[in-house]
Amino acid sequence: MRKVFYRSILLRYIISYAAVMAVLFIGVGIYVNNSYASAIHANIVEENTNRLSALRIQHEEKLSALINIANQISLSPYITPFKLKDNALKAYYLKEHLISYNADNFFDQLYVVFHEDDYLYSSSTSISMDIYTEKLIYYEGISSEFLCSLLRKRDDEVYILPSMSVRSVLTSDTNKNMVTIIIPLRLDGRFSVGNAVFLVHDNAYQRMFTDEIYQIRNMYIFSGEDIISAKRPINISDEVILSEISGMEGSIIRNIALQDGSKYILFAQRGSLLDLCYVSLIPQETVQMRTARSRLAFSLFLLLLSVPCGLLTVYFANRHVRPIKEIQKSIGDEITSEDGFSAIKKGIETLKGQNKDLHTRLDESKDVCRADFVKKFVKCRFSSRELAVNIANSLGMNIDRSFYCITLISALQAESKGLELLKALFADKGDVNAYGMEIFDQEQYLFVLFTDKEEDLETWVNNAKFALSALDNEAVIAVSNTHVDFSEATNAYLEASTAYDNRFVMGNEHVLWFSDVSSAAKDIEPFTENYLDGFRKALYAGDANALHDRIDELFQILKKKKFSLFAFRIIYNEIISMLLNKYLSYDGVSEQSIKYYDIFELSRCRRVSDLTEILRQLCNDILLKEEQNMPDENSVIGQVIDYIRENYADPGLSMGTIASIHGMSAANLSLKYKEQTGMYPSEYLMLLRMEKAKELLLGTNMSIQDIGTSVGYYDASSFIRRFKQHMGITPAKYRILVKNIN
Repeated sequence: MRKVFYRSILLRYIISYAAVMAVLFIGVGIYVNNSYASAIHANIVEENTNRLSALRIQHEEKLSALINIANQISLSPYITPFKLKDNALKAYYLKEHLISYNADNFFDQLYVVFHEDDYLYSSSTSISMDIYTEKLIYYEGISSEFLCSLLRKRDDEVYILPSMSVRSVLTSDTNKNMVTIIIPLRLDGRFSVGNAVFLVHDNAYQRMFTDEIYQIRNMYIFSGEDIISAKRPINISDEVILSEISGMEGSIIRNIALQDGSKYILFAQRGSLLDLCYVSLIPQETVQMRTARSRLAFSLFLLLLSVPCGLLTVYFANRHVRPIKEIQKSIGDEITSEDGFSAIKKGIETLKGQNKDLHTRLDESKDVCRADFVKKFVKCRFSSRELAVNIANSLGMNIDRSFYCITLISALQAESKGLELLKALFADKGDVNAYGMEIFDQEQYLFVLFTDKEEDLETWVNNAKFALSALDNEAVIAVSNTHVDFSEATNAYLEASTAYDNRFVMGNEHVLWFSDVSSAAKDIEPFTENYLDGFRKALYAGDANALHDRIDELFQILKKKKFSLFAFRIIYNEIISMLLNKYLSYDGVSEQSIKYYDIFELSRCRRVSDLTEILRQLCNDILLKEEQNMPDENSVIGQVIDYIRENYADPGLSMGTIASIHGMSAANLSLKYKEQTGMYPSEYLMLLRMEKAKELLLGTNMSIQDIGTSVGYYDASSFIRRFKQHMGITPAKYRILVKNIN
């Protein structure tokens, strides 16, 4: 068996997968079973706690109702303490008054007793106290004398006589379990003048104990050490319950175990009325049985799940073995060899020996990879600093330093291998790490310098100047500002390029510092987000006229403000980034499109028109791609765009009108328009109106109100508010600003 195991790769895979699956199933089973047990226990505890709370609230509501009845009797202006022998008419009025309380379904009988009278009154009769206690009602275990003393008690406390067997001649001769509640009657709410006696049938309590969903549960209502009423399907001594709640305050939940080995969970809550205690008891078997059912169901689920998992194990094991067998064939070993993995290992060792020459050639090509890394670094092709550092480390380059700058060195005249010579010249500089590449079409060498101290960069540049002077007396070094963020590498290159472009007007210096170039960066004014947002909306709407109008506006503003070439490159760098993100979102875009955002391509531009031509070409390509990628089923969106262009000046134009014309709902139109164009129809409508408004502001002397009306607004205030929302300034300020520029 062992020999078969080692020779069969398939069997080894299957057994390995099965072992992992078994461990996973066992772990999941243990975790889920424990989770089930905890969740079920918590659920049962919550159910019984809520059930006990419901009992407490319901009983206290009933008691409160009885106390309210007693208070109403006490406060009634028609009822005052009297003696039947002195005033029989008052007994009649009292009887009539008590009739109104008989509608309460909680108690069976209601009696009123006055301390100074020997009679007991109900809604039907007046009875001598002695006759009532001796002849008409019998309490099991209570003498008539004690009952009489209870009915005549003069303290101010509510007294509850626990449920016991009572036989009343007034109702029937059958014995009934009754709870007797004696509530003092207070004259003017202060002086005790008698008692209201309520006889409550124990069935009323049993109804409160009954659950809609059956569950084995004992329930008790305690008054001190007396059980007012209880439901006892579980045979357990009342003394055990009483000992567990003795001295209890608030609420408790505890496990109890009896000497016979039975275990229970006890719930107890102290009531807020009459210091009653409410208790519930359930056997722990309830939790165990419910947990066992859940565990059994989950075990059956795992058992059923193991069948498809076993089939998948065999399937994937067979798939994994197939390429191993193919590898065996490719390296010349037979499939029937003793161990396929051993054969593959031998073949790999053979291949490693054969590929030593290849590894040597790869090491020699590391310089090419480093030059490519420098090019990508300058173009900001790395999504994060960590990625750039990790790739550089794999090439043996240490760029994880605090500062960096970019230098451009003019090509050496007499050397065909100037880059190798410079690398050798700048090597072994411990404080500064320099990595370079050659820019052939510009006859420059580009070096990126990394260091932990800014002053080390200046020292390195000065040393490089002396070293270069020995090779070529006319060679110059252009140096950018010092930077920290790797995402600023493109700007650093532009700074070095600007310094290099100014080499003929900076004297005979061999080191050209960007910081010495006058007003190279001071004249850059950031364009507002509103302008760029309008540019983006025109682009995503596919509106060629609006897009080229925005380009013309940008060109005129930049040209009139006489920005430096560096300023133009920075501004166009931002705009081309936005355009390129749109262009690259289409399928089938070639890698040649990257040339639009190639920073070296921008550096070769010597005039503003060169940069603008790149911008226009990219916009035209995007609009062409937009047209090619428009699905046939969305041709209706093109009709909507044409309709908005033709009717944008109509003040009554709305999305509801446009949608109904094209057989769509307004919501559906907005969603489809947004999905295709990147903006909502209302945004495109405002874009068209703003473009026309700017044209009228600059080309005519029309008033603001007339311009607003001509582009589709009912009043000037609406037009001004929308214009400011779109451009960031009011129409009047825009007219003044642009005319001052011109």
